[in-house]
Amino acid sequence: MSAPHSARLRRLAPYALAGGAGMFLFYVATQFDFHRRGGTLGPDFWPKLILALLVIVCACEFARILFAKNPDADIGNVLEAIAEDADSSEPVAPPAPAARHPWRLLAGMAATLAYVALVATTGFFLTTAAYLAAFLVIGGYRNRRVIAALSIGGALLLMFIFMKLVYVSLPLGSGPFAEFTFLLMKIMGIR
Repeated sequence: MSAPHSARLRRLAPYALAGGAGMFLFYVATQFDFHRRGGTLGPDFWPKLILALLVIVCACEFARILFAKNPDADIGNVLEAIAEDADSSEPVAPPAPAARHPWRLLAGMAATLAYVALVATTGFFLTTAAYLAAFLVIGGYRNRRVIAALSIGGALLLMFIFMKLVYVSLPLGSGPFAEFTFLLMKIMGIR
């Protein structure tokens, strides 16, 4: 086998493996057993969409490697670069050590534990907004308006994506927190 032919096959391997795995997992996703509700996406939609996109990208890259006159000049090669890095026997220089802030790590861990402890009581939206704000402050960001906009907007966006698009049941909270969550759901058109 010639060197260019061998090199081309070696470049195709990661895309063939990822594409084959994507096709197998797509088949598995078609076997999901669930009660289909009219007018809504089922739990099989998002996995199948992502896997179909994976297969399409792998097929395009496969075709590019096979049929392009100079495939090295084109963009891409992400999986190939990962495979080459794994095969590389040359030592890689370690990155420069980052500044250490152990209190930030501890504060982040405490915020995560507080999130887990409170989300059932205060509901997804309020707890997530507070969690996002806490992480921005812990990370060193100080602009209060931006922190408020990102935390509230981020929590609303996540709530919309999970509840309206993906149909994930999120903690509503209890008492007045649940009433607030139901109000937000009504405003956002989530049933």
